[in-house]
Amino acid sequence: SLRVSDNIEGYILGEYSNSEVDPRLAPSAIRQRQPYGAPPSAASNNPGIVLPVYVCSAGVNCTTAADRRLNPNNPFAAAYANDPTNGAARIYYLFGDITAGSNRNNEVIRGAAGLNGSFGDGFNWRVEGVLARDNIRIDAFGIPNIAGLRQVVNTGTYNFVDPTQNSAAVRNIVAPVITAVGNTTLGSIDGSISKALFQLPGGALQVLIGGQYRRETQNYPGLNPNLLNYANTAAAFGKRSVEAGYFEINAPVLNNLEINGSGRYDNYSEGFSHFSPKIGAKFTPVRQFAIRGTYSEGFRAPTFAESNPRSSYPGFVTYQPPANFVAAHGGSGNPYSQSYSIGGGFSGNPNLRPEKSTSFTAGAIFQPVRWFSFTVDYYNVKKTDVIVAGPNAGQARANYYAGLPLPAGYTIGALDAVDPLFPNAQPRVLVINGPYVNAGYFKTSGLDFAATVSAPITNDIKFTSRLDLSTILKFDVDFGDGVVRKYAGTIGPYELSSGAGTPKWRGNWQNTIEYGPFSLTATTYYVSPIKQVGADDLSPVNGQIDYSCAGSASAFYPYPDAASTQKYCTIRRFTYSDLNLTIKGTDKFSFYMIVNNFTNERAPLAVSSYSGTNYLPTWHYAGVIGRVFRAGANFKF
Repeated sequence: SLRVSDNIEGYILGEYSNSEVDPRLAPSAIRQRQPYGAPPSAASNNPGIVLPVYVCSAGVNCTTAADRRLNPNNPFAAAYANDPTNGAARIYYLFGDITAGSNRNNEVIRGAAGLNGSFGDGFNWRVEGVLARDNIRIDAFGIPNIAGLRQVVNTGTYNFVDPTQNSAAVRNIVAPVITAVGNTTLGSIDGSISKALFQLPGGALQVLIGGQYRRETQNYPGLNPNLLNYANTAAAFGKRSVEAGYFEINAPVLNNLEINGSGRYDNYSEGFSHFSPKIGAKFTPVRQFAIRGTYSEGFRAPTFAESNPRSSYPGFVTYQPPANFVAAHGGSGNPYSQSYSIGGGFSGNPNLRPEKSTSFTAGAIFQPVRWFSFTVDYYNVKKTDVIVAGPNAGQARANYYAGLPLPAGYTIGALDAVDPLFPNAQPRVLVINGPYVNAGYFKTSGLDFAATVSAPITNDIKFTSRLDLSTILKFDVDFGDGVVRKYAGTIGPYELSSGAGTPKWRGNWQNTIEYGPFSLTATTYYVSPIKQVGADDLSPVNGQIDYSCAGSASAFYPYPDAASTQKYCTIRRFTYSDLNLTIKGTDKFSFYMIVNNFTNERAPLAVSSYSGTNYLPTWHYAGVIGRVFRAGANFKF
């Protein structure tokens, strides 16, 4: 920082960070229940991922090849030498000789500079500029390439019996290293002028006006740009410029009434613009009581991932095929008819409109005595033209299995190989492609409560207690089909949040006792029960959603009887506590000890979750880790 003159100051800031994470995964598997079957366009003589009776250098149809030989990996090859059609063996295999994981490197470079000062009769100004770039490189390995896997299976070059005999070249055919290199850049310049214009009964009327120019770019091709596995990983591309102008006004109209207002106009190079106003007020009729409220409008521009046709996003959900499909494949004992992961591929839509929102809040502050305060706030938000990926994905899946046409804009991305036990039955669908669209609306409302008690017990002992509690009164979405999907208190939005769930109540209660240099804090956390139903993953019947667990086709595991279904219909509430002990030695030294989840509470069973195995990482993570001890010291010098 520097002082340019008596009225001007400036600063220059530079930042560089580099992080590397190298996670390792369990070995990849070949399982016919997973999407490793032939694509819809494959020739009928392509066996998919099964071990054929004969292998040859061509590796496709070895029934007449001159160099064909019995497959050394197929234990039934000799017995079925004269019947190769029925001798193909299904394979379940872990690639223990191929390390799976990735190397992830993220580099961020950021620079900023600014000037601020004053001139004339109380004018204050500032100008700031920022330039930032984020570079990312991901090297993923150990992920089977379907085309390469078929090649080594059908040519017999990969040794499944003794994998130590496989060469590095053969392993590289099965699972080549996939590299994704991407970057984002952001450059902006922002300037404003402010001034206190005149005096009001409560103080000076202050006004600020400003403007901004911003340039954004993104180039990330993803880990699978050539669609080798029939469904791309997340990829995003785009560039745009944004010009904006804004203002702020703070008006202390009376000693007990303050009003503030602001507005911002944004213009995007993609061809849309929007003005977003906000106004708020706080009224304090007496010292012990105040009310406050706000009203605002806003908008969100489509991201590059949502609006650029080159961008794409995949998602997977656990799906249980319907009863007619299960029956056609011989019942639930056939692995082919059991629940499996079904993919959704979504591409950017250049015709998207920005999301728009209106919101208002209202609240009150009570402080009848100095040592106690209580606040309650209500919020209400409505968004329109909500951007969602494949809002009718559930209907598309249901239509496929019912033999009906898919909703407009949806296509079959990939089908599984036929069921070898029932080859004439309907094959499973592996990927259904859908669009990003502007849906109907999104509504949410709720209440936030906070209470604080801070009182000295004696001259040496002080007790502080604070309670924060929130409840969601409404969380409703209409995808544009007129069906209102309710998420509050359920596992939904199932696909959007990976089954993370929306608890109706949650909160924490913190109690601290201070005695001289000692401070002991106990914090208890609470998450209310969550029903294992995701409305966005269910198909409406006559315009209505069945919120019973019996109607939860894919989000809930199909228990064999009604009693079990009812028993596990709701994920039980989760409550746990942390302890924190701090001992202050001097002004420059303190010691602490923390016990997370000191009661060792366990996460409740959540079989519907696919963001975590049988638990909800968003709300119940502490119950999976269990009791954790930490200790340390803080030094100042």
